[in-house]
Amino acid sequence: LFYISAISKIEARLCKGDAKSSKDDNNNAIVKSMMECLGEASAAFEASLRVYCAMLEQLTVVGGDSEAALCHAMFIQLGNVRDASPGFSQEVHCPEAFEATLSLHWACQLLVEAALPVCRVLDDTVYLRQSLAAARRSGVPSAMFASLQEKVNEKEKALIDALVEQETDSVLDLCGLGSIFKSWESFESTRIEGMSISSHPGLALDEVEMAIKEFYESLYAPPIPSFETTIKDPGLRKMARSKIADKVCQSYSDLYMAMQQEGHGYEDLSFLAHSPSQVETLMSV
Repeated sequence: LFYISAISKIEARLCKGDAKSSKDDNNNAIVKSMMECLGEASAAFEASLRVYCAMLEQLTVVGGDSEAALCHAMFIQLGNVRDASPGFSQEVHCPEAFEATLSLHWACQLLVEAALPVCRVLDDTVYLRQSLAAARRSGVPSAMFASLQEKVNEKEKALIDALVEQETDSVLDLCGLGSIFKSWESFESTRIEGMSISSHPGLALDEVEMAIKEFYESLYAPPIPSFETTIKDPGLRKMARSKIADKVCQSYSDLYMAMQQEGHGYEDLSFLAHSPSQVETLMSV
């Protein structure tokens, strides 16, 4: 690009005022040959990047980095190469035929869309957000940026929901509510008219009292995972922990409200010492 631009400028100066000689750069054999080389190089670059995206999973096995990390590293490398190359300076015009393929916007879209389906952890979406931020600084079109950002947001939400669902079950077991909550869900799915909660297996008074007591004791140090080693981004880490706490509180609220209804079968409900709102306050993370 740099040499094509340089030769074209020199030719324009030499042929200034000579209409016959300055009709078109394509009349210059050197420029024509270099344009052909540029076309071949552009096609090779496109093919190489597509192959790289197609082999992400294999490259992950070889190097150990996630697919999203590999895509981010490639995008940053492409940006560094462009910054160091005089061919991509603002003064150099890129022929329209190759402009799209040689743009960072095209590379960003290709890399992000290749990595999205294989994002497995929240840190992967952080890498993609970093790539998008770099692309935005390079002047990625607003519509493309918004579209890619929305796709990353959707993937991030799905990963958070899956993580919260998995970890909530573990936290419920650790804090004592797991067994009676599962028994209550079983009761709700099989209940018949006139059947009391206390008569269902796993929901006898002594079992419920013991579970609720253990749960209350855990409120002062909720066994919610810190995710220090699994989620590097502090914002996502806090979001995941808060969602797990909310799900645990909702589980307690469901049990509490069910046991407040008529026909629960328990002689005394004094073991329900805290209302759902009080539990939410105590479990705040």
